[in-house]
Amino acid sequence: MTVNADRPLAPPVHSSARAWTVTAAVVGAVVVVFLDKALLGIVANPVREDLGLSSTAFGALGSASYVLQLIACLGLGLLANRVSPRLLLLASGVLWAIGQAPAVLATAAVALVVSRLVVGAAEGPVVPLLHTVAYSWFPNERRGLPASLITSGSAVAKVALLPALTVVVVAFGWRSGFLTVGVLALVWTVIWCAVGRMGPFATESTPVGAEAPARWTRLLRSRTFLVAAFAYFAQGALAAVVFTWLPSYFENGLGFTATASGLLYALPSAMGIVALLGCGSLGDRMLRRGTGSRTVRGIAGGLVLAASGALLCVLPWVSSTVVAIAVLVLGYGFSVTVNTVTLPMIAEIAPAAKRAGALAVLIAAGSCAGIVSPLITGLILDSTSSPTAGYTTAFLMCGGLLALAGLLFAAVADPERDAVAR
Repeated sequence: MTVNADRPLAPPVHSSARAWTVTAAVVGAVVVVFLDKALLGIVANPVREDLGLSSTAFGALGSASYVLQLIACLGLGLLANRVSPRLLLLASGVLWAIGQAPAVLATAAVALVVSRLVVGAAEGPVVPLLHTVAYSWFPNERRGLPASLITSGSAVAKVALLPALTVVVVAFGWRSGFLTVGVLALVWTVIWCAVGRMGPFATESTPVGAEAPARWTRLLRSRTFLVAAFAYFAQGALAAVVFTWLPSYFENGLGFTATASGLLYALPSAMGIVALLGCGSLGDRMLRRGTGSRTVRGIAGGLVLAASGALLCVLPWVSSTVVAIAVLVLGYGFSVTVNTVTLPMIAEIAPAAKRAGALAVLIAAGSCAGIVSPLITGLILDSTSSPTAGYTTAFLMCGGLLALAGLLFAAVADPERDAVAR
């Protein structure tokens, strides 16, 4: 019996039940990762009071989370091109839990810095690896909704779990928050060991006569990748400020109690869930009906980001507390849709063998922003006499950057062009 070498391989089979089981585990990881990130904002005031930190020093603490996160994201993300993402995620989960110990035992700021560095290193590659695993279970035209669900994990963390974690911190002290996150990380690691697997689309067939996979230089220099990285950088700067400083803005700038600030902290993320699921499912439906990815993910996605950034730019001129909260809820909530357009778009233009590395480089752009934006916000707060003015100035800067990035993304991103060019 002979086999025709020129016959294209049959397309992978999509297993719905297993795909969504793995996706649920992936979303669970994102929930715990972003609960950890959001925790830093919840404990901002008690940590500053207990350890005697200035706003600049606490901003530097927030930035520390992103230093090793950037290095680990690039290093382990690229390693995932050769080593199973499942195994890398298991190792990250264990380190992620262990890294909470210095914070639980902290009596000085240096212990918190060590904790943030270790946890940042553990969490750095998690998001690109999780997207890589999830995309291995879905074809291109069905990846928008999984991407939305994965990103929604950060919102679920703040909407469903952060209020409870706030009560724990208020009742038992800020160290209890880090202990809780460490336990949740261990629980997730056990679950992932049981259900985490790569899917049938991990290695997609290449049509007969297609060119060899793209060199890294060609992929990373493509216009689509560059504007996607800029968009991810801009939203990453905003997200880092929100994670580190938003509860403090509600408490110190708008006058709410610590408990109320923790509850309000969930509102932008609740809007994010609506925006993500709506944009992700609508985008997938349009793609399946034949609308081009440039239109669905490039133009429409970029305009949504630009509108989000423009909305945040008006915050310094808002005097009403209710309107200020509404602006933040809508502006930040719709900004997280960057994940439903940039990540699937890069997965679309990158060869399957290089997908994890490409996603890691993209997400590293957001980590770069996270290194500087909390620190800059702390410097702004220490240099202004009015806390409210300091916070709103930081949101103005982030909003302007996001608006510019969204417009560039809408004008330039074209996955059909750059996928063919590879």
